[in-house]
Amino acid sequence: MQNDTGPLGMLVLLFVVFMVYFMPCLNAYHRRHPNFNSIFLLNLLLGWTLIGWVIAIVWSASSIPPVEPIRVRPETEPSEDKYQKIERLGGLKDKGLLTESEYEAEKAKILQS
Repeated sequence: MQNDTGPLGMLVLLFVVFMVYFMPCLNAYHRRHPNFNSIFLLNLLLGWTLIGWVIAIVWSASSIPPVEPIRVRPETEPSEDKYQKIERLGGLKDKGLLTESEYEAEKAKILQS
């Protein structure tokens, strides 16, 4: 019995060989490796040698440092303008929690900033 796969079988075999050959590139692409272009060139030009293919597959599977998200620290207290801070100090002075000299010193600090 003769095993004749025909053109469709040859296309499937060619596709499988192509996928195996470019497996390092596919791996690097799906992992969003920062050196994808270099891995692709290594695989394309030296992948036909077994050592070039092995280096490309190991490189594509190598550890990728995680990207640190930019963190914005929330302000500890909502920003008040100078007049609101002085009003708050006036309220503390009226309640007797601040003396006149403390009130004037704090007010001078606020107005200088």
